[in-house]
Amino acid sequence: MLGKSCCLILLLITAASLFASHSNSFPLSTNNRWIINSTGQRVKLHCVNWSAHLNAMLVEGLEVQLLKDIVGQVKNLGFNCVRLTWATYMFTRHATARVGETLDSLGLTGVKAGITQYNPFILNMTHVDAYASVVDELGMQGLMVVADNHVSDPKWCCSDNDGNGFFGDKEFNPDEWLQGLSMVANRFRGKAQVVAMSLRNELRGPNQNQNAWYNYMSQGATTVHQANPDVLVIVSGLSYDLDLSFLKTKPLGVNIGNKLVHEAHLYAWSRGSADAWTNQPVNRVCSETIQGLNDRAGFLMSGPNPVPLFMSEFGFDMRRDQNSDRFLSCVLSFLAGVDLDWALWTLQGSYYIRQAAVTTATATLFEEEFGVLNDDWKTIRYPEFPHRFQLVEKMLQDPSSSSPNSYIMFHPMSGQCVQANNNEVEVGDCGGKTRWIQQGQQIKVVDTGLCMKAVGDGSSPILSNDCSSEQSSWQTLSASNLHLGASDGHGQTLCMQRESPSSSKIVTTKCICVDDDPACLDNPQSQWFRLVSTNVD
Repeated sequence: MLGKSCCLILLLITAASLFASHSNSFPLSTNNRWIINSTGQRVKLHCVNWSAHLNAMLVEGLEVQLLKDIVGQVKNLGFNCVRLTWATYMFTRHATARVGETLDSLGLTGVKAGITQYNPFILNMTHVDAYASVVDELGMQGLMVVADNHVSDPKWCCSDNDGNGFFGDKEFNPDEWLQGLSMVANRFRGKAQVVAMSLRNELRGPNQNQNAWYNYMSQGATTVHQANPDVLVIVSGLSYDLDLSFLKTKPLGVNIGNKLVHEAHLYAWSRGSADAWTNQPVNRVCSETIQGLNDRAGFLMSGPNPVPLFMSEFGFDMRRDQNSDRFLSCVLSFLAGVDLDWALWTLQGSYYIRQAAVTTATATLFEEEFGVLNDDWKTIRYPEFPHRFQLVEKMLQDPSSSSPNSYIMFHPMSGQCVQANNNEVEVGDCGGKTRWIQQGQQIKVVDTGLCMKAVGDGSSPILSNDCSSEQSSWQTLSASNLHLGASDGHGQTLCMQRESPSSSKIVTTKCICVDDDPACLDNPQSQWFRLVSTNVD
């Protein structure tokens, strides 16, 4: 017994020391549209969602891999935080229920056997303690946590009529919701890695209305802040967290100091049908998607009283169907362009229960096509993920920086950035040092005086001292504003394009669908480039 006690003490000391360097600048707060730490430095959240709110009331994946190894995967993939979901009833009705008992009641024999092999310590824990053990492991590995109240009744989310959509629905008692928020806020008070709590995921359904939203969201924010004044309070909108536009005329007006953050979601179908990305002009669909997002939520980041906006859910089918791939290029260009805090949906490669179906001892796991991880919880579903997301994981705007603004030229289809190579340009890793400036319609390499110049159709643009010719005069084109075009010197406009997926070469060639012709359904992604402002070296 003495040996075990010593080991436990050493483990706790090690855990505390591992997190000490990460937590000495907590808690987080806000400064205008930015999230900052206690020293006033910006902290950019680039997170992944991890579900613990479904029927089993347990984070997914523990029957496949060690908890510490899953968390290690999160860190290795470049995320710095996890949006960790929870259900109200986990804390208000099932706080004393034990994980193993719940798995038995759900008939999850295969899941229980897997957890017995990989994470046996979880089975005799209550659901509350099991959730806390995940929070602790995330903290030990230096990751932040956003505790997200996803539903009340633990189940698959979301539909208009699932009883969890809005205050007063069958499974959404406002008093019990407030009780749950208070319990979670108190439980994790003093846990520095829990940097934020989001009040409710995707309010929706036929009963939603603005008056009730203002009433209960104010109460929820106050409840969390009184119980745990250190955490950020993240407030969602209406219509599946697509709409905060009503805040243009009436702010929430809650008195919680500099702790208020708003959240929004965005998916390929948020504008309507996901098929629009293939059966309508892509430049127009991208433009209208981003315009709609800015109109409904993005406006919060500007104006006389800006607040931070957190895109707490966006995602795509990682098997890369055409709709998802085009949507992803569009949203990555937006995220980079405004340097937004974000959380990708989702980490889990599989589920214990997906809707009404369960995983048995012999059944195939229920895969999550939007999951970063495969159902082995070890390999990644989309091999290009690290390259595609490399720029949006970086902090691009630092409000405390005294460095001048310059630009990174981003190619969202590949996730790469345009770099100068001698007197030519090519796409490469976004960690490269090439920075650009705009002077009128000239695009120059910083501190060189060299301008990018179009040479001709099918040729690579060059870096030249000739900055006065029309071939060195670049403009953004198309509804998406993601094409960079210049004249070939003979009256034809050519657009920059990555030559092929296997090549780093950039050429200028005939522009694709830049005139917003409704009959033009070609894919213009290879020609999408965005000049992303940065003041970070």
